Amino acid sequence: MGFMVDIDTGGTFTDGLFTKGAEIRRVKVDSTPHDLTVSWLQCMEEGAAQCGFSSLTEFLDEVDIVRWSNTVASNVIAERKGPKMGLFVTEGHRQTLYAANGSNPVIGHLIEQNHVEEVQQPVDTEKLLIKLKELLEAGVRRICISLNDALKNQDEAAIKEIIEDQFPDHYLGHVPLLLGGDICKHPDDMTRTHVALLNSYVHGPLAQSMFKAEDELRARGYLKPLLLGHTDGGVVRVSKTKPVDTIESGPVFGIHAGDYWAKLYDFPCVITLDVGGTTTKIGLIKDSHPALTRDPDLLGVPLKQAMLDLKSIALGGGTVAKVIEGKLQLGPESMGAFPGPACYDLGGTEVTLTDACLVSGYLNAEYFAGGQKKISREQAEKVLSEKVAGPLGLDLENAANEIISMAAEMIAEEINELVNKTGKSAADFVLFTFGGNGAVLGCEIAQKAEIQKSYVFSLGAVLSAFGSSVADITHTYEYSPLVAVSEHETLAGMAQEMVEEAQRDMEGEGFDLANMEAGLDFTLYDQSDPKNFIQFSSPTWKEADLAEKNMNDLIQDSFVDAGKDAASKDLVVEVMKLRARVPVAKVQPGEAKSGDGNSSAALKGERMIHRGGEGISSSIYDWNKLAAGNAVTGPAVLEGSDTTYVVPQGWRFVMDTYGNGELERE
Repeated sequence: MGFMVDIDTGGTFTDGLFTKGAEIRRVKVDSTPHDLTVSWLQCMEEGAAQCGFSSLTEFLDEVDIVRWSNTVASNVIAERKGPKMGLFVTEGHRQTLYAANGSNPVIGHLIEQNHVEEVQQPVDTEKLLIKLKELLEAGVRRICISLNDALKNQDEAAIKEIIEDQFPDHYLGHVPLLLGGDICKHPDDMTRTHVALLNSYVHGPLAQSMFKAEDELRARGYLKPLLLGHTDGGVVRVSKTKPVDTIESGPVFGIHAGDYWAKLYDFPCVITLDVGGTTTKIGLIKDSHPALTRDPDLLGVPLKQAMLDLKSIALGGGTVAKVIEGKLQLGPESMGAFPGPACYDLGGTEVTLTDACLVSGYLNAEYFAGGQKKISREQAEKVLSEKVAGPLGLDLENAANEIISMAAEMIAEEINELVNKTGKSAADFVLFTFGGNGAVLGCEIAQKAEIQKSYVFSLGAVLSAFGSSVADITHTYEYSPLVAVSEHETLAGMAQEMVEEAQRDMEGEGFDLANMEAGLDFTLYDQSDPKNFIQFSSPTWKEADLAEKNMNDLIQDSFVDAGKDAASKDLVVEVMKLRARVPVAKVQPGEAKSGDGNSSAALKGERMIHRGGEGISSSIYDWNKLAAGNAVTGPAVLEGSDTTYVVPQGWRFVMDTYGNGELERE
């Protein structure tokens, strides 16, 4: 077995995990927002060196899989850096874009209202082409066509044909023309429109980065496909990836990493908390499965399709704290990787959460990032005094305390909002904290959210990359049949087409079809009660099952197994999604023998920690010297090579046999 490379690029840091069986190496470098492939290559090169290779080319000869999840698409949406978009919709929907409540948040976000045009049926060719010319002259560089009930007819294709036949090619130039029905097979008009707009909006920057990254690998002799992380938790090669598929893929892998450890520890209910440099991501594992939502909000864009329930907050280590009209405000602005927090001393002039954590004593200026990155407490104190402490009439330590407390309170409120939707109490959940800042704030957030137990991880700083490392090769294919379940042959024909496409894709990526597994996810509604949506999944079929058994029989058996009437004419299949998977080798975390609770061998000294009022002398430990079974009672700080773990007063930490830490309130 060769090496596996998993890289997760965030807005502030790029994390890498380089594994071979139980051998695990991790790398963390600053992201390069101007060109994320620069930090991606730097991460690859540092990982190769850590694995003992003299060059990246030499290392790649021993690599089986390279997987990359990133925030290219997410950042384009959040920072509103996409191109000017144009959209054709059915007459009467220009203001709403098919949203049921009469307003649509994507207007003014992804697209301007004056760049939305209506289409009448039958189509007036002359008027259509005039509107198109006006859009192009207004600077529009991406055009979508998304019509009402488009999956039931060929209206979108007909308009595209008119434009391509009659509009001068030299004038249209390189402005892509995209059909909503080609990008998304979902029957909801609003969802289909939003997905098409998202895909067009992020296509340029994502394609540039992804194809450039793959070219960099090929130039170094790596001819296997570069696999990109997808929002559904799978990984797929670049040429089979739609840009919209990658949005929030990194945070999604964080949830899958949490699910991996939740199953190992037998925790049925977990909150995953990823506090990074730019954003905080919160996920739920409920009843031993990652929680889904049918009405997700993808970076401010509402959809109506099943997705992991992921909450995103514009709050991280680089988030700016400022005083407005005498009140402290935290975010949403961030200093990102460059110039970064004031303490980075790279020109940052705003106070950030990281600066507050440094002034409070949580972070050690002499051992930040294991001593590899020099930061300035003096610069943090200077900016904190000017921007927050002075305007609020507080000393430095109390000003830092206010910032940290506000951050913890904001995150705890979002956690409680998610928990309340589950019908359970916060005490039923365990909090998994990770990301560069999760272990710093985790216990305080848990306390404010009334959670009794929290976990931190040895791989916490790169846990989303770990989630990628336990991901299989997964392709998903979706149809919206809109036929009754009794129409077996129609459903079987669609399913068979999806299976054959999956087989072609897997074979094209070099995987053995004998290892392929597949299954169908169904979304139904009852015509007598259209708001009553029913969701269930088929059993997982092996390749041998697909080769030997009739698809019609497999689907009917799936309905019977789910307790549904396979001959019903009232139950309508709204969405039928195929999940095709090829299991691949995964990282195998080692387990150590548990010892006693004596942690004195890891004790480094004492440091004053200020959380308002008088400072408290706190024990400082070397995380890398803690052994399984070692216990630490707060107040204490555990300093690792790539993150810091805070044990507040009233909490007790115990390292387990996997090198992770359990924290409980005493």
